[in-house]
Amino acid sequence: MKKISRKKLDYKILLWLLLFSISIPISGQHMLNITREDVMIPMRDGVKLGAILYHPEEAGSYPTLVYRTPYGVDDYDSSAEFPIKAARQGYLVFLVDVRGRFRSEGEFEAYRNEKEDGYDLIEWVAAHPLSNGKVGTYGGSYPGIVQWQAMAESPPHLFAAAPEMTPIGSHHFMYYGGAFSHLWIDWFMPYILPDKMKRANDPSGPWNDQLAESQWEGSDRKSWYDYRPMVDMPLLKAYAPEYYQWLTHPDSSSWWDFLNVEQDFKKFKNPTFLLSGWYDATYGPEGATRGFKKMKAQAATEKAKEMTHLILGPWNHTSLNSRKTQFGEIDFGTNAGFDYDAKLLGWFDEVLKEDKDKRSLPPVSIFIMGENKWRSENEWPLKRAIATSYYIHGAGQSAFNMNEGLLSLITPSKERPDFYTFDPENPVWDKSYLKSYPYNQHDIESRKDVLVYTSESLAQPVEVSGELIVELYVSSSARDTDFSFTLCDVSPDGTSINVHGMDAGFLRMRYRNGLDKQELMIPDEVYKISIRQVYTSNLFAKGHKIRLDITSSMTPHYDANPNTGNEIATDVKLNKAINTVFHDKEHPSKIILPIIPR
Repeated sequence: MKKISRKKLDYKILLWLLLFSISIPISGQHMLNITREDVMIPMRDGVKLGAILYHPEEAGSYPTLVYRTPYGVDDYDSSAEFPIKAARQGYLVFLVDVRGRFRSEGEFEAYRNEKEDGYDLIEWVAAHPLSNGKVGTYGGSYPGIVQWQAMAESPPHLFAAAPEMTPIGSHHFMYYGGAFSHLWIDWFMPYILPDKMKRANDPSGPWNDQLAESQWEGSDRKSWYDYRPMVDMPLLKAYAPEYYQWLTHPDSSSWWDFLNVEQDFKKFKNPTFLLSGWYDATYGPEGATRGFKKMKAQAATEKAKEMTHLILGPWNHTSLNSRKTQFGEIDFGTNAGFDYDAKLLGWFDEVLKEDKDKRSLPPVSIFIMGENKWRSENEWPLKRAIATSYYIHGAGQSAFNMNEGLLSLITPSKERPDFYTFDPENPVWDKSYLKSYPYNQHDIESRKDVLVYTSESLAQPVEVSGELIVELYVSSSARDTDFSFTLCDVSPDGTSINVHGMDAGFLRMRYRNGLDKQELMIPDEVYKISIRQVYTSNLFAKGHKIRLDITSSMTPHYDANPNTGNEIATDVKLNKAINTVFHDKEHPSKIILPIIPR
């Protein structure tokens, strides 16, 4: 969704000095044995995509790398560290604006044309006079999603793909747990609208992404998130028709097939290099882990299975950096720094150049938070993980006293349920929504619409690595409402840090039996629900506590449920809901943790 942030200014200046002002867009420019060219690449319907090509100055036959982006290759070109490194290492590198963006012709509609354009582009660059016919792709977020889409078309000359920080699903990317993500507004407004307004010669807004981003960050975004009905946002209605198509197709259905690749893994022949962060706010951990499992189980070739790798670190969607160690309120130490460029180029050498000396990556690399160390693994999920149930306990006052609720290995007996009032006019606002990071959750946990369940101090360290699953018995006074959870590591001083991104662990109750159908609740009837697809790796230290938070909103990661049972996109009415969580012998609500023996 949000484009990858640039490197630090001092490093960019140094690079600029070394490369003799490489950012100047001059076709045929030469720089330290590297040539930069402007290229227009035709698609099957005659539309041409604008691109920048970096290649070694010396004539030869080189493997080829492709980066496709909606964010403007000229912006990337100004700090083009990886393309230059790759060109010096013997690659052609194409930076390509997707259809309808910046240098490229045509009309932009998010994700709609990326399958066919991806195929045509890969086959065109493979036929370039300097290419040896072997093509790899790379990039994160939107540039990662388009790689999966291209793979679904089976281009014959695609030999490797590196989709970073990327989901693999379609519908659930917009409707995680059935709730629409308001973060799409944060994507459209600063990163998509400016170029669209420029193309339309609309003088009412900025035509520059950086200026638009600055204005958007300084604006009253809450007024946009609170806008009702959602389908009537004027500016988006004028320039982002896909946004309204998404809003009017809330169910998982064949309508989303243009983005779906779930059914295509059996024909994937090329290896993949998968990377995400525990705090990635676009469901990257879910996408990377599920993509890895599906590649290992379903890919069409043994090479694709064997040479697919998974890396999961302590990053959010934009923070991957070889020098960065501080994320949110936690410093993960020097081990958190990660030289992605070196790892990726080494992998491309292994796959595209068949350089056996570069075979150094384990199948899986995970960063263990709390311990702040990397560990190599042979599979994911970890076979040695022990699914361990931690049950919630309380006397019915957990919403009013955050110290009352208990999390333990003991099954409950006779206990009063906990309840709270969820008001969509006053939802929980996640302080990490600007940058999904680990933060102290104390302010959220102090609210009267948040249930808090905490273990006793741990006598020994406990490692949790894998998927978190919460099973709850719930009821509501409303016909529809939401439930969400957060797992936290509580230190002896009381600081409560979330150990995963706050954009996951969510369920809209009308979709409790599947995202393809809506089933409203019967008020006050008890339902068993399962909330999953949340991933982490964290060592809870001796003396720390494990904490589970339960509530019904996480704005603006998700739109606040109106609690009416009406169609969300067109609803203007907001109702309060009394939501209840049961925890007794007949209703043993719990979180299932993947405990790693030590």
